[in-house]
Amino acid sequence: MKGLRNGIKKTTATPKGKVIAAVIFLLVVVAATLAIVYWNAIKEQLIRNQVRLKVREKTDRLYHIHYNNMELDEVGGNLSVSGLSLQYDSARYLKMKETRSAPAVLFKIEIPSISVTGIQTPRALLTREITGSKIQISYPVIEMLYTHEGKDSARAVPQEEVYKQILGGLEKIKIDTLLIIGAQIITKNIRTGKQELQLMDTRVELRDVMVDSASGRDRSRIFFSKQLSASCSTLLWSSSDQLYTYKVENITMHSANRQINVERFRIIPSLGETDFAAKKNIQSDRFDTDIKQLAFHQISFQQLVQEQLMADSIVMQSASFKIYRDMTMPPDTRSKIGTYPHQKVALIPFPVDIKKIILKNTEVEYKEKGRLLQKTGKVTFGNINAVISNVTNNKSSPDKIITADIRAMFLKRFPVQTHWTFYLFNPKGRFDIRGHLGALNATAINGITESLGGARIRKGYIRDLSFNFKGDDYGMDGTVKLLYDDLRIALLKKDKETKTLEEKKLVSWGANMFIKDANPSKGEAPRVAHVHFDREINRSIFHLSWKTLSEGIKVTALPSKNKK
Repeated sequence: MKGLRNGIKKTTATPKGKVIAAVIFLLVVVAATLAIVYWNAIKEQLIRNQVRLKVREKTDRLYHIHYNNMELDEVGGNLSVSGLSLQYDSARYLKMKETRSAPAVLFKIEIPSISVTGIQTPRALLTREITGSKIQISYPVIEMLYTHEGKDSARAVPQEEVYKQILGGLEKIKIDTLLIIGAQIITKNIRTGKQELQLMDTRVELRDVMVDSASGRDRSRIFFSKQLSASCSTLLWSSSDQLYTYKVENITMHSANRQINVERFRIIPSLGETDFAAKKNIQSDRFDTDIKQLAFHQISFQQLVQEQLMADSIVMQSASFKIYRDMTMPPDTRSKIGTYPHQKVALIPFPVDIKKIILKNTEVEYKEKGRLLQKTGKVTFGNINAVISNVTNNKSSPDKIITADIRAMFLKRFPVQTHWTFYLFNPKGRFDIRGHLGALNATAINGITESLGGARIRKGYIRDLSFNFKGDDYGMDGTVKLLYDDLRIALLKKDKETKTLEEKKLVSWGANMFIKDANPSKGEAPRVAHVHFDREINRSIFHLSWKTLSEGIKVTALPSKNKK
């Protein structure tokens, strides 16, 4: 048990992103410690009080251990422990705070049952090795309390030090199977008492567990094992502002086939659209996300444990993304320079290298409450199938371009395709986009133009729309080619009493006098609009792209002197 105090303190300093890894490691320590206790019990007939004193000594009097019953079968090499609990001493913790030696995380552990089977007692006595068949930890409840004290020393713990902390005076621990079933893991902020993360019905199985000097350097092992399988029925946490709940359902992972599967992932807003806008009190996107299937293929578990996300592909299926924005609220004046998608990928604080992200049968809905008429318009894209390639933040990568090929049905009826090119690490955030929309009856977009633009399309037929843009942090340039026939519009106003939209007949007549009703006009070549739009630096990449496209449509339909 040598070094147990340092082992606990270094393990508990683990950052939030490594919670699962920390818990698995801690349970390996608990299981191995019990194996050592068993061996010592055979040698020295340790009694209950001696075990308690040993734990307090090795944890610098921070933790105390209690168990209801321990049964030994020396002939069969079996050990069972019931009602085990590991608790921290609050008075000792306060003393450690005063000396700035308190750990970053405190643990409370309740384990109803632990069983160790098939321990080879003669080997333990003669060679200082613990060799056994199986350790099973049943239905543990583990509470992790983040103290925000101490340092993140977990990143600096050498692997050889870790195995020494577990081994104590032994040379080797070898277990065929370590099984944890029905675990519940909860993390809390000790200052606020708020729950931050909850894992329910967690199962972990480690095969061929070996703790010795060689396994400490063996990079093919995960938590000292050759094979890891894990599952969790529910993973829950909330955003720092409590406006969202994140819920992951039925996670399974297998190191043998290098795959992680998630049955469902949701981002659930805690407030409705109106209440959310009132709470934020500025223009802000409200997200509602539901991904029915999520799979990570050919993922490196060894690198994942080291906080490196490396995978051949991530596949999302049957996903729904809903966004709502209230434009009647005051604008958010904070700059969004440096927040384009590829710029965010470059800033991820751990190495990422994903060859492809694939979206299948996905839907996107964007709703906006407009300033002009205070009505809500909606844009939908259905049956989205996309491939995003080379998602990496590796500056030494030979390919410094992320591409996205997206095909969808605009308004769930009309085919549209776009191709995005993002230039990684470009100092100006450069990206390109080109796209094409096929034929549609122009009246189909009245649900958008009436609410957000104050205009109704009386009639018209769009034959083709294509665009090609180059953008950066501060603006966008490009061309728009819109081919259409027989366009007529009506400009609208909102009746103050009935709140209904009514046509402004005189103004509409004047507008149709100036609008070019077709492209190409009779006897002319098709008009191609050359456009430039300066970015509003507090708005997103999608706003910039849409505003540039709408500018090209205006230039196409109106003579330049009558654009207003």
